[in-house]
Amino acid sequence: MENRRYFAPGELLIGQGLVSYRDLGKHTCQCWHAVIYVTDRRVLLDTYTEIELKLSKIRGFTAGKILLFIPAVTIYGRAEETPFGHGQGEEDFTFTGFPIKKLQTWLRLAGVREL
Repeated sequence: MENRRYFAPGELLIGQGLVSYRDLGKHTCQCWHAVIYVTDRRVLLDTYTEIELKLSKIRGFTAGKILLFIPAVTIYGRAEETPFGHGQGEEDFTFTGFPIKKLQTWLRLAGVREL
């Protein structure tokens, strides 16, 4: 069942599923469970992680494994330009969970390229 409160008028849901978001910031690894939504305009999570990526801000994604057997997808954001012309580092977001193969398909359908 889709949660319409997350979507803008006319936004088309491509897929959704329960994933774990692996936050590798600050030299620690925390996992957050959330529902990921892939639409024709963006990728977003329904938790307080505030992850919302417009498709135009996504450079691509990779599929791989964590610890040799846990399937994972990493989505890479584009580096941002600053007023001084220097780019800020790109962000990456790693997800694991049962719908990871489906997530790859949803991203391809949304036009995100595999790196």
